[in-house]
Amino acid sequence: MLKFYKNLVIGLSALLVLTGLLIYVGVAKATLNVSLFPGRDSNFLWAPAIEPKKPMGKTKLRLNSDVGAIDYDFFLDPNGAYPYTHYSFYFIDPVQPHKQVDLTAFDSLSFRMICDPKNVLLLVLFSFDEKVTDYKNMDTRRVSSTAFSCDSHWADITIPFSDLMTPHWWLGRYGYEISDQGFQLNKVMGFAWVNSLQSPLNTPSNVKLTDVSLRGFNAAYVYIAVAVSVCLWVLFIICALRFYVLALTAQLKFKVKQDQPLMAYRQLTIEPQKDKEKSTLLRYIATEYANPDLNLDEAAAVLGINRTKINEILKGELSLTFSAYLNKLRLTEAARLLTENEAANISEIAYSVGYNNVSYFNKLFKNEYGCAPKTFKTLCQTQEIV
Repeated sequence: MLKFYKNLVIGLSALLVLTGLLIYVGVAKATLNVSLFPGRDSNFLWAPAIEPKKPMGKTKLRLNSDVGAIDYDFFLDPNGAYPYTHYSFYFIDPVQPHKQVDLTAFDSLSFRMICDPKNVLLLVLFSFDEKVTDYKNMDTRRVSSTAFSCDSHWADITIPFSDLMTPHWWLGRYGYEISDQGFQLNKVMGFAWVNSLQSPLNTPSNVKLTDVSLRGFNAAYVYIAVAVSVCLWVLFIICALRFYVLALTAQLKFKVKQDQPLMAYRQLTIEPQKDKEKSTLLRYIATEYANPDLNLDEAAAVLGINRTKINEILKGELSLTFSAYLNKLRLTEAARLLTENEAANISEIAYSVGYNNVSYFNKLFKNEYGCAPKTFKTLCQTQEIV
């Protein structure tokens, strides 16, 4: 059994490592992170755009750099009605200047940004709307946005797509109800970073933007990893139980074989002529062990050997007391009967080897062999244990 437990610990450790690896790979596969800038994924080609392209009054935007970080300045005319500037990505492909991309696998857009001075900007998602969008007029793209704050310290910002709302002015312009917020993530045309009504007017403002990426989580990979892990654990448990039964059966076989020489009625190792008392005592116990009334006092009276001498003989020969040796004989014979007699029940065997109390017999048997008599019988009757 020791070998079984060692192998069980090794197998369990290996399975724990494998399970951890499977879950790690599942989570890694499920976690989507596609870089739009500065790295560019070939599946999401885009081109930049600024608004206004030329100053409108004092309102203007100037791109300083797009290497490593997008760096631009803007200025909002305090006298203009709703002054508007933005820097945007619009999706393209090698053939056409405008493209709809499917972002349903993603749930957010993340980026790093710094603003000087402190500002409140809008992240805008442009999407195609079948009712109103005209490729010849990009102003007809559906607009969905949410506000965020930035200041003079670099900050990591993540905008969930679920936070984006189509503004009332756009819905009203094209005859939609205010409750209609159903922009389509499978028809996204681009993103823009836009000034808000709370952006400072008549103030030079600077924005730096980098590490723009699409984020998502495909739980299917995690489910697959968990399913494979569960299957491996079930298989491991089944195999462990099977090998446990085999190991326990082998242990019981060994123990029964080891104990059977103690059955003096089958094999006596003493020489009667050399030690008559010892021979007489062992033969008497071997003959009378099945007598439920047999005890130390009875043996002493019948054999004419005092109690102390009986225990001395047994301890010297077998390192057992009278009671321990008697139980050993009874239990060894019970093990043989359980192995060889399929029809006999536990109670019959207990009575036949000298036990009137079946519960007591079960307790002693389990202490001796590590399992209940019924289990022992099930394990061992399929093989000959001799």
